[in-house]
Amino acid sequence: MGEDYIILKVRVKNSNIQKGKSAGYRMIYQIESPVSVLLLTIYSKSDRTDISLNEIRSIIAEYDEND
Repeated sequence: MGEDYIILKVRVKNSNIQKGKSAGYRMIYQIESPVSVLLLTIYSKSDRTDISLNEIRSIIAEYDEND
């Protein structure tokens, strides 16, 4: 993504299903500072398999335009 962004993806368990984190949610977030985190998107693994780098870039660009 470049030097300006620290982007991370985390698995989160869906407590409604009994399949663990691998079948749960994915949270994509950006570390803005040591005390600030920006949630970019969250999606269910059952709804989509992955998110592309271009989609993440689009989300960041849209946020930057509205900021």
